[in-house]
Amino acid sequence: MNIILSLLTLLASFDPLESRVFEFRLRNGLQVIGYIDTSAPVVSVNVYYRVGSYDEPPGLTGISHMLEHMSFKHTDIYKPGDFDRMLDSVGAFNNGFTSTYYTGYYEDIAREHWGLALKLEAARMGRCIFPDSEFESEHQVVAEERRLQDNRPSSVLWENFEAIAWLAHPHRNPTIGWPDDVANFTVEKVRAWYQHYNPANAVLVIAGDIRPDEVKTMAQKYFGRLKGRPINRYDYYYFEPEPAGERRIIIRKRVSVPTLLIGYPTPGIRDSLYFVGDVTARILGSGRNSRLYRTLVLDSGLATSVSVWNSVEKDPGLMYFWISPKSETLIPRIEHLITRELERMKTELVTGLELQRVKNQTIAGSIFERDDISGIAYLIATAQITTGSWRSFLDWMQQVEKTTPEQIQQFCQKYFQDHRRIVGMLLPEKREAK
Repeated sequence: MNIILSLLTLLASFDPLESRVFEFRLRNGLQVIGYIDTSAPVVSVNVYYRVGSYDEPPGLTGISHMLEHMSFKHTDIYKPGDFDRMLDSVGAFNNGFTSTYYTGYYEDIAREHWGLALKLEAARMGRCIFPDSEFESEHQVVAEERRLQDNRPSSVLWENFEAIAWLAHPHRNPTIGWPDDVANFTVEKVRAWYQHYNPANAVLVIAGDIRPDEVKTMAQKYFGRLKGRPINRYDYYYFEPEPAGERRIIIRKRVSVPTLLIGYPTPGIRDSLYFVGDVTARILGSGRNSRLYRTLVLDSGLATSVSVWNSVEKDPGLMYFWISPKSETLIPRIEHLITRELERMKTELVTGLELQRVKNQTIAGSIFERDDISGIAYLIATAQITTGSWRSFLDWMQQVEKTTPEQIQQFCQKYFQDHRRIVGMLLPEKREAK
């Protein structure tokens, strides 16, 4: 049997997935999605808010990350350290993170204690307080994270590359915030930003050994009394102007080997070709059998590593080419070979065998991502936040399976154009002549 069909059959054998999912909405606007998996007596509780660096205006970059730190500190009934202490006492794992489009919190916890996770997340959602006395210490923690970022050469390359890649879109802003903004955070700014963290702007995903009736009862018990306040989210999807010419940046730091980073703007989820970007990226630079790994590492020996990926979650993103050249002098040759391969992609159709290999990788990776309740909860929550439907990641998988060589060629012809290229180089510092 065809390998793709075998993998799709395995994927479909997951009950199928849709039969395990149920959803409802509380009167305050909180959307609740449950995923039933009784294979182990554990539950993953996840609360995702529709707020991240995407939503931050000039002067407030990084404020979502700052608030995430503060939200672990203090509520009307819990004091600093209580969250971790209570969850540790029942053997639960918990964490939080801030991203471009969302802020997420989660607890992986034994079935008999998952109500505790709901209780704590409801307190975080509705009853956080931000005392002046606790702000400065946490502000210093975040400021130190910002300083560490400035001292990592690869991070400096990344941030400056993103800043020249995007002229107008908030993708240009780092999630941690620009240094001057971070330095000027105040507790008043954090308190004002907290309006985003309410039921009408959130998704609660509960995955694991659960029952629909108990989820409805518990969600209403802990979250039902919280007040929902809808937040109007600005749509930046079409905000970025079409590139007018190639952009380049060179950064010199104390590094022993150079890094070459190349990017091409790629379409967001409203474009019918967006899913083709993931397949194209895998063909170019995913694994030892990929085209650019063979060309740059195995055949020519110009680089030690190659990685290519497409960054689209919602709005248009970038396809990134991250290369580790063996020396600075080899970079022009590497760029030439990459350009030559992209031109080949425009004129020659990829082979059926090559495309099948990549589809196998993509489908298998999707299956493995769903192999634990934390992974499936993440996929459901992020799909719901970024596309408006948790089912979109299932649709994406079907579209990947249907991808044709002609679509890949069309994608390459449209998006891999010289005037759309962004190039960043991290090079060793030049030694001064004595």
